[in-house]
Amino acid sequence: MPLTARLFATALLVAPFLAAAGASAQEDVADEVVATVNGTPIRYSDLAFADEEMSAALSRLEPNARFQYLLGHLIDRRIVALAAEEKKAGDDPAVKRRQEYFNEKALRDFYWVQLMQERVSDEAVRAWYDENIASAPPEQEAHARHILVDTEKQAKDIAAEIAGGKSFEDAANEHSRDGSGADGGDLGWFRKDDMVEPFAEAVFSMKPGDVSAPVQSPFGWHLIEVIAFREMEKPGFEEAEEDIFRLLAREEGQKLMESLREDAKIEIIGVGEAAPSGGRPQIVPQQ
Repeated sequence: MPLTARLFATALLVAPFLAAAGASAQEDVADEVVATVNGTPIRYSDLAFADEEMSAALSRLEPNARFQYLLGHLIDRRIVALAAEEKKAGDDPAVKRRQEYFNEKALRDFYWVQLMQERVSDEAVRAWYDENIASAPPEQEAHARHILVDTEKQAKDIAAEIAGGKSFEDAANEHSRDGSGADGGDLGWFRKDDMVEPFAEAVFSMKPGDVSAPVQSPFGWHLIEVIAFREMEKPGFEEAEEDIFRLLAREEGQKLMESLREDAKIEIIGVGEAAPSGGRPQIVPQQ
């Protein structure tokens, strides 16, 4: 999928409605009118912009509810904006300053997409997939139980009970302060990266049926029983494509922003240093 189409599909929540619209391409549908307010059009592209702006807040809504919410939001906003125009609110300096701010943001966002299009090609995405997923050894998942207690002595005492014949599940149900204790300590299937390092290192060095010695983590002391291992199924290219693109775009964007900053003349006035490119903003007033 070309980058422009991929970005459009990512931003445009109305993709489920495209087939019903009968459009031959997403770019054509983006300019189609979906509603009017006092004769002024609201288009699919307006919905895409609103979805991009509000995606985090609406992430749990299913597509149709999300579509309806955004359409209602845009209709309400248009009604108020038209009323503001009648009152000449656009002449207010505060409005003009806000328009300048969002004009700069629009320029930045549009141009940034063009820059990323030049730097993250479909070929680069495919090459990353081939090297890091298709050719890589399959990742393992573990299925394990654990018992979590406060002290090493407690863990050792429970280990002695298990060695004496008590089942791991019964010991977990009786002693573990973790919520999984009610299920015999069962943690289900997980990857190594899903767990904190001391716990993960212990699990993936064991064999099915093994019970660990006490393992300390930031949460307390664990006893671990490994039930089984399995190889994870690798995602196909189409399934992984979007995540790979985001990864490469983030890496390329970081390098590009650092380069652009080096070429810019930046003067911070009256406050501390700005956060590094790509970092979280932190402005500290000078003493």
